[in-house]
Formats: sequence, C-alpha cells, structure tokens
Amino acid sequence: MFTTNAATDESDSTASLSSAQYANYDWFGDGDDSDDVDGDADDEDVIGHDPNGNAVTEQKIESLAHLWLKQTTEEPLLDPVALCEPPENGMHDHEGTAADLTDPEVYPPTAESLAAPRSRMEKKAPSSRRWRYSEEYGHMTYGGIIRNRSKDDLLELVEYVAANINAVEVPPRNQRTICEGARKLKRRGDLNDTTIMQRVAEWIFLPKVLFDDADRDFHRY
Repeated sequence: MFTTNAATDESDSTASLSSAQYANYDWFGDGDDSDDVDGDADDEDVIGHDPNGNAVTEQKIESLAHLWLKQTTEEPLLDPVALCEPPENGMHDHEGTAADLTDPEVYPPTAESLAAPRSRMEKKAPSSRRWRYSEEYGHMTYGGIIRNRSKDDLLELVEYVAANINAVEVPPRNQRTICEGARKLKRRGDLNDTTIMQRVAEWIFLPKVLFDDADRDFHRY
C-alpha cells in the first residue's frame, strides 16, 4: 500500500559544507520544493482546467509527479552534478556517475572568496532550507534526480494513483487508458519515470489530453 502523506526533514542540524560544490543550475524539476502543489495559479502557467473547473498548472503537474514517486520509494535521490555534469564542474571522475544524495540536512555556505565559482545556486545562499549533498563527492544540491524503477513497480504506482486520486473522478475507462499509456511509454524507453508520471498527472486532470494522446498511440511530436 502506498503512503499518501509527505515526510519532511525538520532536524535541528545547522551544519554546512564549506568545500561543497554547487550544481551550476537549479534542479527544481526534482527539487525539495516540488512537493508543494497548493501554490496560487499563475495565468501563464495554466495549461487547462480539470473536470471540476479548477485551473491545472504546469507546476501542479510536475509537483504531483515528483510527490508520487518520492513518497513510494526508499531509494535516495541521485546527485545531479555527478550524473549530468562534466568532471570540471564537480569533484567526480567522469560524467554519468550514479551517486546517492543524503536527505535534506545541511545549509549551503555563502561563497565569499573571489576565486569561488558564482552560480545561480550560490546566489541563493544562505538558504532557510536544508539542502542535500553527496557524501562521496561533496556536491551540494537543492533537490536531485529521482531514480527510475522497474516497469512492474512503475505501473503498480500508476494504477494505484489513477484509482485512488481524490481531487477528481477518474472513470474506469480513463484509468485503463492511463495505464495503457504509461505501459507504452515505459516500454519504449524514451522517457524517464518522472516524465511518465507527469504525463499520468496530465491525463488524470485533463481527460481531453489523455484521449488526444491515445489517438496518437501516446506519441507527442
């Protein structure tokens, strides 16, 4: 059975890593603020309205996808610097390294040295929120990469979410079509699980998008 309540880290740790390397871009897509789905709708962010007439935003779709994935796994997030950045931007040996991140537990240090690289992430320091870091490489990042899971595990999550969402009614036909779409996307292997779950969230709240995608065999051009 999947949990439905978010778990937050409210420890009293005030440690900082003065030698940590920052990601040189904001990984908000898999970040730790992405669980907030109750923000005010921005007209420019609205992508449609659900069957109840409520505005659906890109932020809500992204946030729900990340929330569903993060709450149903005990696997740590991956270090985006080691996974996606070249070695000169971090402390890892080669790009594509899968390194675990801690839970949010440290505050980022303020970069005061002129020799220290300045990035969008550093300009946020000091932060009132704890960041994750890689114990192996010392990279500090706001958020991280959610791991892909097996096809069976992902489809189990999709089926559960489609059948148990409370915000809107999802008819059985829609549930079957959502599961079919997720199965095809996972089998094709072109999209990561986060993107697939974003599609699932769209299909749940925007039924027209679901059936438009189904008419194209779930391809988007």
